[in-house]
Amino acid sequence: MEDVKMMENYVMIAMWCIQEDLSLRPTMKKVTQMLEGTVEVSVPPNPSSFMSAIV
Repeated sequence: MEDVKMMENYVMIAMWCIQEDLSLRPTMKKVTQMLEGTVEVSVPPNPSSFMSAIV
């Protein structure tokens, strides 16, 4: 079950990194902190726009 949670975090981090608005993308330092687990990963804004673009 922990593997599923880790994968969910990786997907959320990836979604932050591909935000259309560049100002919303995290810095590499913040990405590293999210991957290390020292910073909480929140749901990125507008995840549905990304999903509609790939469908």
